[in-house]
Amino acid sequence: MADENVVEEEAETPAATESESAITPTELDKPLAPPKYEVRPSLGEKFQSQNVREIIVTTMQEQLMGRKYRSDQAPRWTEEIANRVRQRVQDLDMKRYKILVQCIMIEMKGAGVKCAQRCMWDPETDDYVGDLFRNETIYCYTVAYGIYMY
Repeated sequence: MADENVVEEEAETPAATESESAITPTELDKPLAPPKYEVRPSLGEKFQSQNVREIIVTTMQEQLMGRKYRSDQAPRWTEEIANRVRQRVQDLDMKRYKILVQCIMIEMKGAGVKCAQRCMWDPETDDYVGDLFRNETIYCYTVAYGIYMY
């Protein structure tokens, strides 16, 4: 008799699931909508070079205006500038962009410096912008890269 109860319970379960998941023939005839995955950013979502440049300039001025170069403080200053620029650029909410920021600071003593950068990226979506801050003792260059994540 216990076995009969189990059989009755099993018989009720499939009937309930069949009615819940029944698909009508008209639903099968409808074409599926294409996926809406965008491979490229729309015009309004591209890297905002002008806004990023303004962020870099104002951040360097806020951090370095009126300061003299100090070798013991330069690493902390460059880290603060890079972190603040990165955070402010992320606040622009450029969707699916990875933001990288580099800040270089040297003392103005007449020595030259040469830098180069090479990247492999998509020129249609990826970009960078940098700016320079100089005073009597500080030479600081900050660059922000925006790489679109496919």
